[in-house]
Amino acid sequence: MRKFVTVFGILTLWIVAPAAKANIVLNGDFDANSPTPDTAPLDWTLITATSGSDFFVGTGVLWGSLSLPNSANFGATGGFDDTLEQTLTTVAGETYTLTYELAHAASDSANDFSASWGGVTIPGSALVNAAGFDYTSYSFTVTATSSSTVLAFAGRENPSWFDLDNVSVTPLGVVTPEPGYFAILGVVFVGLVARRYFQRRAVA
Repeated sequence: MRKFVTVFGILTLWIVAPAAKANIVLNGDFDANSPTPDTAPLDWTLITATSGSDFFVGTGVLWGSLSLPNSANFGATGGFDDTLEQTLTTVAGETYTLTYELAHAASDSANDFSASWGGVTIPGSALVNAAGFDYTSYSFTVTATSSSTVLAFAGRENPSWFDLDNVSVTPLGVVTPEPGYFAILGVVFVGLVARRYFQRRAVA
């Protein structure tokens, strides 16, 4: 029985290795184009702050871009955020992994940054009056409630910047065995049964 479990485990790892999931965010590294300041990058929508808007796509101010040549840089100077968003095609009830890289160029007492999913701020994503930090990876598990979901990032920073790069949303899904998995498992099972049968005959 122990040998059967071992063989079964090896086969499961070998045959049912998860396939790489596709990123459903378009232009998540912001490298598809370099628009003028206060203009959205390709495939994104920019909602500028009601006052003090200061957003650009290009090389980050202090930390640069994690994936060259661009990052999305939030530096609104007033009390209102610039918001960058993209409407994703999702599956209601499906769970996704959201990841992104974020850096903060300076430490002061007038900044905030957050990520939202379907219009709701993602718990743990909100930063308020944050100190400066180099690129840091953030990862969250989110669930879609409809066939389209708005992913948004909002931020302000006076007098410096939040640098956002490499945004990714991938479906978790359920790993499905390859078609040949059950055939091979059947062969293994038959072989083990036959071995046990012949062992009993030898004892008899």
